[in-house]
Amino acid sequence: MAQDYPLDEFDEMAAEGGPVGVHRSPRPWWTRVLPPLIALLLGGFVAWLLATWLWNSGDSTAEPQATPTVTVTPTDEPTTSPEPTVEPTTEPTEEPTEEPEPEPTETVEPEPVILYDAQIHIRNGARVQGLAGEQQEILTDAGYTNTEANNIAANLIPNGENVVTYDGDRVADTAQDVADQLGISAVQGGGTPGGAEIEVLLASDPS
Repeated sequence: MAQDYPLDEFDEMAAEGGPVGVHRSPRPWWTRVLPPLIALLLGGFVAWLLATWLWNSGDSTAEPQATPTVTVTPTDEPTTSPEPTVEPTTEPTEEPTEEPEPEPTETVEPEPVILYDAQIHIRNGARVQGLAGEQQEILTDAGYTNTEANNIAANLIPNGENVVTYDGDRVADTAQDVADQLGISAVQGGGTPGGAEIEVLLASDPS
């Protein structure tokens, strides 16, 4: 036998009428068309944006320009052949001529100054009678005008040999000439024993 249950909300809905069960009421047609249409429009918009971005990015990259090639047609003018190089012939160089060395010029010595009036004493220390007078005559014959003959102690004659002494450079040339005239080789300056300008000291016969 059937049991009685208290009425609930579902019993109230059944009493009101209408479709019973899990069936829903039919939807309008545009609810089925609108979602695919929106999806199609969004996809097209996204594709257009992508295509525009790719196109713009492709334009920013400069494509390499082709380099024009220039074709040069050779002329028919004959090319100038290089002239043969002439090698310089090695000519023998002339040896430098040796310039003769200048001959040494002889220094001309000044002419001796002979003072024929110089004071000259011929002094005999050889103890030979008349030896001083003989030498005086030789000098007189040579042109000397101021001569005197006398004696001298043998120990006053330097080195005990014949010598012509003189006092001062003024009569140096004259003393040398007196020695040459008498054949005496020794000539000594620095003063005379008797004080004359030139003195001939005879230790022996010079002839």
